[in-house]
Amino acid sequence: MPDIRDRIYAPHLRPLLPGIYPRVAFTVRDQGDDSSCTGFSLGHVIDFLRFRETGPDNPQRVSARMLYEMAKLNDEWDGSAYEGSSLRGAIKGLFRNGVCSEATAPDVPKGTAWALTYEMAKEARETRLGAYFRLQPDITDYHAALNDVGVIYASAQIHSNWHALKDRQWIVPGGTRKGGHAFAIVGYDADGFWILNSWGAEWGANGVAHWHYTDWAATVMDAWVLQLGVRSPTAFGAVPNATLSSSAQGLLTRDPNRGDIIGHFINIDDGRLVRDGKYGSPNETEMKQTVDRLTLGTSNGGKGYDHLVIYSHGGLNSLVAEATRISVWARNNIFGRNKLYNFHLMWGSGFLDEVFGRMSQSHAAGRVAGALSDWLFEAGPGREIGAYAWRNMKQDAAVSFDGSDDYDGGFKGLDPLLRGIDAAKDHRPTLHLVGHSAGSIVLGYLLDALHRFKPKNLKLGSIHLMAPACTVDFFNQHYGPYLSGNGALKLEDKVYLYSMTDAQESVDTVSANFPLLPSYSHSLLYLVSRAYENLVPMPIAGMAKYDPGLKKSAKLDISYSAPGGACESTSHGGFDNDVATLTTIMNRIAGHKVPSPPVKDELIGY
Repeated sequence: MPDIRDRIYAPHLRPLLPGIYPRVAFTVRDQGDDSSCTGFSLGHVIDFLRFRETGPDNPQRVSARMLYEMAKLNDEWDGSAYEGSSLRGAIKGLFRNGVCSEATAPDVPKGTAWALTYEMAKEARETRLGAYFRLQPDITDYHAALNDVGVIYASAQIHSNWHALKDRQWIVPGGTRKGGHAFAIVGYDADGFWILNSWGAEWGANGVAHWHYTDWAATVMDAWVLQLGVRSPTAFGAVPNATLSSSAQGLLTRDPNRGDIIGHFINIDDGRLVRDGKYGSPNETEMKQTVDRLTLGTSNGGKGYDHLVIYSHGGLNSLVAEATRISVWARNNIFGRNKLYNFHLMWGSGFLDEVFGRMSQSHAAGRVAGALSDWLFEAGPGREIGAYAWRNMKQDAAVSFDGSDDYDGGFKGLDPLLRGIDAAKDHRPTLHLVGHSAGSIVLGYLLDALHRFKPKNLKLGSIHLMAPACTVDFFNQHYGPYLSGNGALKLEDKVYLYSMTDAQESVDTVSANFPLLPSYSHSLLYLVSRAYENLVPMPIAGMAKYDPGLKKSAKLDISYSAPGGACESTSHGGFDNDVATLTTIMNRIAGHKVPSPPVKDELIGY
């Protein structure tokens, strides 16, 4: 059935040709016994569009396998561990990812594992979806669309006569129902449509057969008409901020796709490594590609990468929010152009965000905060909800590196990356850790597990914590050994903390995600200290007032937000959008002023 978000095709008023007989001037695709018809038929549609525009001078075929695999990741069913997919999923997959060439992503035998590599994702941006419309089941609309474009992407409930053509050309109506199937409609005459199937050139007349209008009316399921977009690789994810009507939104989404962030993340949920779904962690092949990029001096446009930055986000980020941050940083290349490579630990910590919304705002946001509203957060119902979420979040961080078979997702995800870099012979980037807010908790457990990677050559350069939300005791226990030279690796530089002053913490606010509820009158770290920990008030490492409790060491350096200082953020959630903070971190990692620091416009949209 049509979806309210879909853009519906509107036929033109130009005279229509009495018939269109297709000329298939390219090799007919054959899906074999695989249930990948959505990918192969969409490949045929693109073949038609390309040949119509360029003729035989552009013989390069797009990858039907990539189209099919992206369809499974983008249709209405979770994951991709199944056969078959929907037309809408395939269209959405093409919109979100584009498609690479068949040479880069050839077809694989049924049952063979398939992986989207960095090269595939990068090349796919060269071939993107342009305008697309869903067809109503109206014969006039189909005829008009074929006159407009020359090909329709369609599906139907096929029957046994599709496998027993009359005179190798005619699909006789009737027969035993076989199930859904996708194909391309490439012409018509007075009696029916000409369709191009993906069962090889031996089926029909070079893959083409006639589908009677009565059979079409009885069995058609879905149909789309589309054009390819103008080559513009940077257009992916560039959706205007203007509000779209529901009828115009169609497949548009501001959520990044996996191809936008491939090679820059692992995904951990409830302590387990997420291997499937929209943001499935990289498989062995994909991770090897990331290792190769990091250890080959010829990568990154010949500059290579001198430093690997493992980044752990704060506890108020949903999965999509973290994917957005990664995609924005990757699109603007703020790390790569300075010979740094950012790799993110995406971990399922968004529950608190769902409860309280954007919890760290400027002091002007939200309703007026006061003693009553603070009570609601610190001792009232807000404390019970928030403390529960906070405990769960800390538990998720702990089991991400607990060494168990059931959990240990952080270790399992990072193991091939760090071991691969450690074993590299020609070029080996230095490791650095960067965390924001509750990300300091995840990194603390990573430091505890560092010996399990059995590093022999890996160097740990520096650690950077922005507004760390871990307790002072946690900091001393997990970071202390690296401050005193007793960690699994020698800390080459320092542990750097970036914090607000106590005066700034006092005017930062936490806003609830419920109408009419007031704000909490201090920062998130104040709320954690006063309400969410087991003992309150609990000394928190990122709060200036508790700095005296941190382990004393020449390798500990604390910067406080101030105009013109090492960091300038005046809100808890603003550190990773702060030009000064990120520039300082990059300079300290590189050991010198980076040649191309980030600018304000590159740090928005997440």
